[in-house]
Amino acid sequence: NEMKLKINGEDKLFVFGVKFIRNLDKNRGVEGEQNGMKMNFGMGLTVLMPSLLTQDASALADALFAAAKGNVTQDEIDNYIDNSKNLEGLFKRVIDEIKESNAAKPVVKNLKA
Repeated sequence: NEMKLKINGEDKLFVFGVKFIRNLDKNRGVEGEQNGMKMNFGMGLTVLMPSLLTQDASALADALFAAAKGNVTQDEIDNYIDNSKNLEGLFKRVIDEIKESNAAKPVVKNLKA
């Protein structure tokens, strides 16, 4: 599943698959220390979803950045969100894409349990 957004006049693609989850784990994962070593325990999507559902703009930016295919910068995404005419609709689209993603579906389902 690909989602398209027109950013700076160009169609940019966003895919909410395994790579998206891996990127989220890196950037928003639960971190801790074990035997003096810093560790990332993943769970980026688990941490992100509640923020998305409460319409946290930084969570939306992180989700889009993690899902971006090709060269889209964090600044371009931030500006796109800042200038969005329908932010609520964008949240809904991203949340729906995540819910439909094979890779993310089980995590989202478990969050509701």
